[in-house]
Amino acid sequence: MIFSLINLIFHFKLFLKIYIVERSVHLVEEKTSYKDKVDVSIIVPCKNEANNLKWTLNSIMKSKNFLSFEIIVVDDDSNDSSTQFLKSDLNKPTYKDIVLIKTNNIGAARARNAGAKVARGNYLFFCDAHVKVPDHLLDNLVNTLKVSNANIAAPCILDMHNNLAAGYGQTWNNKLNVTWIVRNPGIIYEIPIACGCAFCITKEAFQKINGFDNLFQVWGKEDEEICFKAWLYGYKIVVNPEVKVRHLFRPKHPYKVTSSNVAYNMLCMAYSHFRKQRILKTISLINSYSYFPIVVSNIKSNLDLIFAQREKYFKERIHDDDFFFKKFMISF
Repeated sequence: MIFSLINLIFHFKLFLKIYIVERSVHLVEEKTSYKDKVDVSIIVPCKNEANNLKWTLNSIMKSKNFLSFEIIVVDDDSNDSSTQFLKSDLNKPTYKDIVLIKTNNIGAARARNAGAKVARGNYLFFCDAHVKVPDHLLDNLVNTLKVSNANIAAPCILDMHNNLAAGYGQTWNNKLNVTWIVRNPGIIYEIPIACGCAFCITKEAFQKINGFDNLFQVWGKEDEEICFKAWLYGYKIVVNPEVKVRHLFRPKHPYKVTSSNVAYNMLCMAYSHFRKQRILKTISLINSYSYFPIVVSNIKSNLDLIFAQREKYFKERIHDDDFFFKKFMISF
């Protein structure tokens, strides 16, 4: 993407001078320096990523951008010393500008929210702790938001080990399973879901839609829920196929994720956003599995909070759930 000379001069900041913070989230805000301007806050959730986090951060730090940025790492109770290198005296000069937050096993959704809570940028870029980014990633994604009048922008996601495997956003099938959009649209294009492994969102939209769902467990559906919710609030999500991020697809998680965790998150999403018929249909997808009683028990324990959330969303949103499923021709 080509930027005007004015924009080049205005945005020419490559590094930020902020303090490393390692403590609970409510204390991080007190220790962060606010004297430098930040355009984009890069939020990297991390849990047992000792083999990946360092090269991910190196990739981000070495990438060239005209927009200024900060990096916030949220270590959600790793037990493999994932972030130890950030604290060593040997490495401190290299990583001194990174904000480190420690959370207590709160799950993928809430860990991302913890990072957003202390973010200073007008744009939030969320990415996994196992990606490699290109030069001008932030410049191009923010520009994509501006030229397309969108609120969430996703890059093309490439398999780290296979350049021919590319995804241009995601959608749902008729069982609410997420599937990759593999056809290159060739232009900036509207998509149902931006994969959580890498996407940019305006802070204004993020705050308006209440961020990621704080009632979710461990991992699963958090990126799908926030994108679905964004569309219902009247925001727009696009993919820029010319911007490419490499992602390490792993055969399994480096921490325990159960089927009941994912099923609970899916049902929680349904109760928060779907009309009655779709809630019943969602239940029918999982009620024959052995873990279903666990899911029901967990839903019941949070039912008041879920219904309060539902009431808030139904009151504030512009579209109902029919809008989304019709717009993207999803039969559910």
